[in-house]
Amino acid sequence: MKEEHIRIIFGLKIKQLRKDKHLSLQELSEKSGISISYLNEIEKSKKYPKADKIFKLAEALQVSYDYLVSLQLDDKMKTISDLLQSDILSELPLDIFGIDVATFIELLSDAPSKLNAFIITLMDISRAYDISKEEFFLSALRAYQEMHDNYFPDLEQAAEKLKKQFGLEKPSVQRLEEILETAYQYQIDAYDFDEDPELKGLRSIVLPGKAPRLLFNRNLTENQKLFTLGRELGHCFLSLENRPLSYSWVSVHSFEEVLNHFKASYFSCALLIPEKGFVKDLEHFLYQPTLEASRLLQLIEKYTVTPETLIYRLTNVLPKHFGLKELFFLRISKNTETKNFSLNKELHLTGIHHPHASKGQEDYCRRWVSATIFDDFERSGERVVGKGQFSFYPDGDSYFVFAIAYRAGMNAKEHVSISFGLKANALFKRKVKFHNDQNIPLRYVGTTCQRCPVENCEVRVAAPKFLLEAQRKEAKRQAMERLKKQML
Repeated sequence: MKEEHIRIIFGLKIKQLRKDKHLSLQELSEKSGISISYLNEIEKSKKYPKADKIFKLAEALQVSYDYLVSLQLDDKMKTISDLLQSDILSELPLDIFGIDVATFIELLSDAPSKLNAFIITLMDISRAYDISKEEFFLSALRAYQEMHDNYFPDLEQAAEKLKKQFGLEKPSVQRLEEILETAYQYQIDAYDFDEDPELKGLRSIVLPGKAPRLLFNRNLTENQKLFTLGRELGHCFLSLENRPLSYSWVSVHSFEEVLNHFKASYFSCALLIPEKGFVKDLEHFLYQPTLEASRLLQLIEKYTVTPETLIYRLTNVLPKHFGLKELFFLRISKNTETKNFSLNKELHLTGIHHPHASKGQEDYCRRWVSATIFDDFERSGERVVGKGQFSFYPDGDSYFVFAIAYRAGMNAKEHVSISFGLKANALFKRKVKFHNDQNIPLRYVGTTCQRCPVENCEVRVAAPKFLLEAQRKEAKRQAMERLKKQML
């Protein structure tokens, strides 16, 4: 067991015994001859006393020396003991939220029986929804991004520093490969992953060593190659050693891997789409009296990026430079053969917004612009299509949502919709000049069909069973209230 965890168990034991005997810190100090400040540090797991002090504490608390130094806690603290001896705490990314393990355990120890019930509840929920370790880590990462409004100045500065160091004006595949090969001794090769059914669909693999080898899928588009090379440079330039070696990753071993992958990806975005220039581009887009979708779509070519990279970059810049923090980002994939689509990436800043992923096998609203744009894309014959919409939800919330649809780079049977949504509040109306554009469609939408109250919906694919159940419960509640009034 880690030394820190041994201190924690000892501190909890002293605190528990002191409280069981109804002793204050002052009274325990007088009985043991140990200062109040030192006792306080013991209970907060900051100090582990030497043997002579442990003997004094054992005598003052009327227990044996062996009991105090053992790693066992009383039954009511068993959950905490099990937690410390498991791998769970090493997987919880407490440090990025500014919480140390000792403080976390101290908070939990104040209500051990409730803690036990809480942990069991979390485990039951995890099993019921089949939440994997990867999903848990990604949820923690999204919370971390929200804490910082998805803007990280150190990563922005690192991208600019690399550009200056290597005299990099506009990144190109050839130039980024040169930097990796000359500065970091990489060997870079195209590889046909489709020849191996088990590796089909992977974008890249890194074979580590003194001369690392980067294998990228030969079917990647130029903008996908650029992003892949930029991310690899991010791992090198930021010295991110604990990292996944494949993309898409095959397995996740720790939160540090997930965090480092995010940092390298953010670095790549900042490298390909410079902050200052992009802010000016967004001003030209947002400050027009009418929605000009072409202004945004043209940036895909300007920066040689995928629509996903472009729209994700918006989520870094809009909160920081325009104050638009109530936003979301969605990535939806549609199988052109089955016509089914799935929401496989999302980010929400300043709370969870209406259009969000569901673990309950529910059907997403077909009125979302993120969904209807697939039909526009298929009819258009264009390589990329963009479309905006104001979406109104049953609770009164409304959003401006802009979606871009295109064909997935390596999968001809998959179409992708990338969208960002901005809550249509007073700040939005001050910052976005086209908010009064009469040509932007207005539509009433829901989150999923199973929860949607929209009547006579022409694209509904499932009955609103959760809504109907809620209505039945409300009817019962009202009937009980009437009965109560009649009987009193």
